[in-house]
Amino acid sequence: MNTPILFCIPYAGGSSMSFSNITSLISMEGLEIKCLELPGRGLRHKEPLLSSLDEAVEDLYAHIKDSLVFPQRSILIWGHSMGAILALLVSSKLNKYQFNTVGLLVSGMKAPTHQSSPHTLSEKAKNKLLSDLLPIKYEQNKEAPLFQKIYKKRMEIMEKDVEILEKYQTDNWSKISVSNTIAVIMGESDELYPTLSYYENWKLHTSGNTEWFPIKGNHFFPMQHPEETARLLTQILTQILN
Repeated sequence: MNTPILFCIPYAGGSSMSFSNITSLISMEGLEIKCLELPGRGLRHKEPLLSSLDEAVEDLYAHIKDSLVFPQRSILIWGHSMGAILALLVSSKLNKYQFNTVGLLVSGMKAPTHQSSPHTLSEKAKNKLLSDLLPIKYEQNKEAPLFQKIYKKRMEIMEKDVEILEKYQTDNWSKISVSNTIAVIMGESDELYPTLSYYENWKLHTSGNTEWFPIKGNHFFPMQHPEETARLLTQILTQILN
């Protein structure tokens, strides 16, 4: 089966199930979708969390490579928030080894070379962002033991992910690039990266085209608006593949 395949990389603290309500709404004939899972969460919850971004890149690269029966299969990668940085690093590595990467979709993340820090959020705002990701059926009783257990575990994973992202260093971000199209998706009410200026330098990471797509919602717009996100992803994927 030499059809296109889309790999999805979730945000800090996310799992392979994080995008399931979105990917189930993408119906493109001939497109396979695979949501990737890092250790320490989801189906790999018994594995220890990774200690560096380099380890995460190697892990994702190995899983992508193992998924390709045909090495020259057309590869697209979508990453959200921290997943966008991982998607760039993995795509660059795939490019280096001459895999057929045809599209990189990044969302909810400033360009790596953007110098200013994201807006500082209060602890209350951070907790609100995180609780937006937890199961809705527990929203009305946040003191429930199950909610608290899920919240504590998700916070632990998210904090570890953010830590390895912040510690990551590279000699020159401009050397990390791809040759294919980069599509940049921006939440119109993103609390962390609120203006276009945060995203403009994604163009430095490709010798191909870069396009920017606004969408309604905050930093976690894919979970807020899965239908709209799926429609936009379908539009972008169709544009890249045709």
